Amino acid sequence: MSKNAWWKIDAAGWVFWLIVFIVLAGPCVYGAWRIVYPDTPRPVPVVTGMVLAAVGAGVVSWAVNSVIQRQRKKQRIARRKKAQKQK
Repeated sequence: MSKNAWWKIDAAGWVFWLIVFIVLAGPCVYGAWRIVYPDTPRPVPVVTGMVLAAVGAGVVSWAVNSVIQRQRKKQRIARRKKAQKQK
């Protein structure tokens, strides 16, 4: 196994999603709190902010996974071309 084999990432998983969700939760709840009416019950902006943070974390995770998968595909193609040249 190579020295940097532990660093190779196949996909951004649930842990990455959770970290992004936690990072986005604060700003999303604050933003939701700012756009609701003053007499709105407290759970409404909190839940709205959490839903927005979850969707945002999903979009970011999807984008990161797309980049990772595209890089993996390029690496596979390069390995195949190299193997074809060596034959």
